[in-house]
Amino acid sequence: MAKAIAPSKIILSGEHFVVEGEPALVAAIDIYAKCIVEERLDDDIRIESKDYFGKIHVIKYSKNKIVDYAGDKTTKKILRPILIAVLKTLEFCETKRGLDVYIESDIPPSAGLGSSAAVAVAASASVLGEIKGNIDKEIIWKAAFEAERIIHKNPSGIDVTVSTFGGLILYKKGERPTFIKLNYKPIFIVGFINKRAKTGKLVEKVLKLKKEIPSIINPIYTSAGNLTIRLVEALKNRDLHTAGLLLNINHELLSAIGVSIPKLDIIVNIARKKGAYGAKLTGAGGGGSIIALVDESRLEKVKSSLEKRVKKLFITSIAEDGVKII
Repeated sequence: MAKAIAPSKIILSGEHFVVEGEPALVAAIDIYAKCIVEERLDDDIRIESKDYFGKIHVIKYSKNKIVDYAGDKTTKKILRPILIAVLKTLEFCETKRGLDVYIESDIPPSAGLGSSAAVAVAASASVLGEIKGNIDKEIIWKAAFEAERIIHKNPSGIDVTVSTFGGLILYKKGERPTFIKLNYKPIFIVGFINKRAKTGKLVEKVLKLKKEIPSIINPIYTSAGNLTIRLVEALKNRDLHTAGLLLNINHELLSAIGVSIPKLDIIVNIARKKGAYGAKLTGAGGGGSIIALVDESRLEKVKSSLEKRVKKLFITSIAEDGVKII
C-alpha cells in the first residue's frame, strides 16, 4: 500500500495575463489531496473517490473500458481524469497492474485552487509508490498533465507543476519555471466563496475583450507582467506592505478585464479594511476564492471578519515539498 499527498495552489498574480505570455506567480499551499493505492490480484483498476462534499464516486476499469460505476450521472466525468493519470503512470513505467485507488481531498472543487491537478498528481505519485517504492516527479508531471487535458483541453501546466514540485514558482508560458526561495513563511488566508465560472469561458471572454479594444487592454497586460516581477522582489525582501499593495492592484486589473464579481469585491475589501496587507481573487475568477496576505499580528482580526462570510476559510502557507509519499 502507498499513500501520497499533493498540495493545492494559489495564484498570487498573473492569472489570465499568463495566457498571453506574461509571467505569473504561483504558490503551492498546505491544503492537500490524498490518495491510497493497493495492488489487486487481477488486472482491473477500481477508483473510489470521496469528494469534498462527502459523496462517494466509484468506477471499475477492465479490458480497456469502464465496465461499472456507482455514484451519479457525473461520476464517470469526475473520475475519468484520475483514471487517465493512473493509466499514464503505468504506461510510463512500462508495466500493467491491477490497482485499487482511493481518493480523498480537502480542496474545494471549482474554487480556483487547483483541485483536479492535485488529485491527479496524488494519484500518479501513489501508483509510483506502490509499484516502485519511490516517486519520480517527471513521470508524475507528465501523467497528471495528460489528466488535466481531459478537463481543460489546453492547460497551461501551471497547476500540475506547482502541485508536483511545490514551493513558490515564477511561471511564464513556454519557459522553464523559476523556483523562488523565501527565508520566511508568508501567511495567506484563503476564502472559498462559491463555485467559479468555467475557466475556458472566462479565458475566451478576456481574449475577446483584448481583441476588441487592444489599445486599452494591452497596457493592462503589460502592467500585470511588471507587477508580478515587482511582487517577487517584495516577497523576497519580506516587504509585506509593498507585496500587499501589489496584490490589491492585481485584483483591480482583474476587475478591469471583467473576471471579478461583486461578492468577490466585497470580501476582498473587508479583508483589506480589517488589516490584510493585500487581498485579491485567485484563479480564473467569476467566483471561486480570494486570498489575503497577513502576518501573525493581523491574522485573527482578518480571519474573524471573513469566516462567517465565506463557505470555507483556510489559514495557509507555502508547501515547499510538493507531492510526497507519507
